[in-house]
Amino acid sequence: MRSCGRIRTDVGRGWTAITHGQLANLEMAVLRLEAGEEFVLDTGDREHAAVLIHGDCQVSLDSGSIATLGPRSDPFHELPFAFFVSREETVRLAARSESLFGIGSSPASTRLPSSIITPADVEVSIRGADNWTREVRKVCWSHNTAGNLLLAGETCTPSGNWSTMPPHRHQLDEAGEEAAYEEIYFFQFSQPDGFGLTWQFDDEGEMDQAFSLKQNDALYHNQGYHPVVGGPGAMLYHLTFIAGQRRISQARIHPGFRRLLQDRGMENQFRP
Repeated sequence: MRSCGRIRTDVGRGWTAITHGQLANLEMAVLRLEAGEEFVLDTGDREHAAVLIHGDCQVSLDSGSIATLGPRSDPFHELPFAFFVSREETVRLAARSESLFGIGSSPASTRLPSSIITPADVEVSIRGADNWTREVRKVCWSHNTAGNLLLAGETCTPSGNWSTMPPHRHQLDEAGEEAAYEEIYFFQFSQPDGFGLTWQFDDEGEMDQAFSLKQNDALYHNQGYHPVVGGPGAMLYHLTFIAGQRRISQARIHPGFRRLLQDRGMENQFRP
């Protein structure tokens, strides 16, 4: 199944499903809790990665461990807190202030240990150059969590800059070149009127589509290239969820844009 597109959803209080079966394995939802509200997440047969976009929340796991995620005032200037839980788990959340989580899930054939992620556990790097520079954060990744398919990360892009550049895809499983996985981006902007644009296209010319991006929009894809640009006047943030058998991020750069890396000696930026 080839599937790419944008979803625009009103995010209210409680649980809001963002995707509705557009991808074979990967699903995403948003959880918004007011101060004092509680929520119970039963994972069923899926593993879940939950990233605190902003807020302050207490999390209780089946193991009996209790952790505080936050406070995090915004995702533009502060690193994230998160939790990664396997199948057949129950997670209890109690918000200490208004809190917003992005939650991704995928099938889990094996039950694995759960993890609490703090800012100290997040791997941060600067990608790109010039007006395609951005900060990439590996939040629930293969270096700090045990999972079947799922990964979670963040990207923070300065006002007016391009992200996911050079255009790249992760459609085929080819060792050393490309890892196949499904992916969802969930967008936030540092100003209420912030906006962005995205272009989804493939090598064959069968897909060539563009979308505007606003607060709480989601972009999903399991094929093709998908560069994103933020409009002037607001920082662009996207929360990324990935589901793939190899549990790595490795991409094929579009041949026409490889020069952007080659001219700067940056060919290894898209390796795991």
